[in-house]
Amino acid sequence: MSRPNRRQMYAEQTRTDLTAAARRLFMGNGFAGTSVEAITGAAMVSKGTFYHHFPDKKAMFAELYTELIQQVAALGATTAKEAAATPGTPALAEARSLALTFLRRSVDDPLHRELMAQAPAVLGEQYRHINETVAQPPIEQLLTVMAARGELKPDTPIATTARLLLACLCEGNHIIATAEDPEDALVHTGRALALLLSGLAADGASR
Repeated sequence: MSRPNRRQMYAEQTRTDLTAAARRLFMGNGFAGTSVEAITGAAMVSKGTFYHHFPDKKAMFAELYTELIQQVAALGATTAKEAAATPGTPALAEARSLALTFLRRSVDDPLHRELMAQAPAVLGEQYRHINETVAQPPIEQLLTVMAARGELKPDTPIATTARLLLACLCEGNHIIATAEDPEDALVHTGRALALLLSGLAADGASR
């Protein structure tokens, strides 16, 4: 494979500078309070350069949000693999740990918190599409492991359950991200999701 030439390297660095500037501004000023001019000024490039890389501000936000959800999906995929490799550990415990990790990011990570708070309004239907195409498959994988071990109630519809759990997780993050007391919201949201997950467990399975 050939190495990128100088022009390609410059283009990649410019795109990196633009997204880095957008992250800072979206966190500090919100999507509505951030203009293309502010992003290009912070990145020290022209508006023409911005539009060479992104069709509009929403497309840039969507890219940043997708990167965030890809990180969460990677955690989910790792959890599913670890659960499959450790049959002695109840997969329900792994699912609870994954849910709490996802929720806690809205407390500990300012960028995660702001993107989760703003994404539903900014992205609309695209928000759901990104969540379901990127983050739902790892949840399905984990539920499949649980079903194979007999840890789920019989005839649990895997895909539908994964979609509903993902919606709960995203709404939980939104609740925490917009709460006056995120830590308190985390406790209540985490408890609610733990109860929902416990309701999926087969009779006699470790809860």
